[in-house]
Amino acid sequence: MQSVQNFTAKNRIFINFLIVFTLVTALPSLLVPKEYSFYWLNFFHCRELDHFFIAYTYVGDGLFSILLVLLFFVFKKRLLSFHLLLSFLFSGIVAQVLKSIVRLPRPMAALGTGSYHYFIEGVTHSGYNSFPSGHTASAFALALLCGFYIKDFRVQLLLFFLACVVGYSRIYLGQHFLPDVFAGMLIGCGTAISVRLFIKCPVWIRESDRLTEQLNATA
Repeated sequence: MQSVQNFTAKNRIFINFLIVFTLVTALPSLLVPKEYSFYWLNFFHCRELDHFFIAYTYVGDGLFSILLVLLFFVFKKRLLSFHLLLSFLFSGIVAQVLKSIVRLPRPMAALGTGSYHYFIEGVTHSGYNSFPSGHTASAFALALLCGFYIKDFRVQLLLFFLACVVGYSRIYLGQHFLPDVFAGMLIGCGTAISVRLFIKCPVWIRESDRLTEQLNATA
């Protein structure tokens, strides 16, 4: 309980922001038909944005998460690296389990190509694994964990915004509906908070960090 109180006190502003943002985005996600919100959010497309979002959406890809984990590990941020790895794995497992259970159609399968003309050939997928968005879950899990370690509200907002762009990229590219992205955001945020609060520092990390400190002291 004490750790929860300390965590809340240190991140009070950011947590309040998360609560407000979640409540605001819950309204269109849950109350507006997903087909309507999909059209509204895709009111403008151009070739430059296509190229940008095709590239940027990989921030929510598993390969990017693994590279980030390795990067922090190499630069001696081992606890953060460990937490990022767990958060990525847990959020991915939850997303994949829900996909296999819920089996909702992706926009291309639900809308068809006749009524919507912005599907990108070779990029947009069809099928029945739309809910939730795994890319969005990974992006928010990584962004929140990094933000909790940095503790600077401005940086936390920036990381959160970058994760939101990943979520929007999934809608822009025709891969997901808004409720899929909203659910991915909840999974990512919930996973990051749970890992940060309840996963303790392993012994091998403490010993490694202690050895690093000793080496730096004698250098």
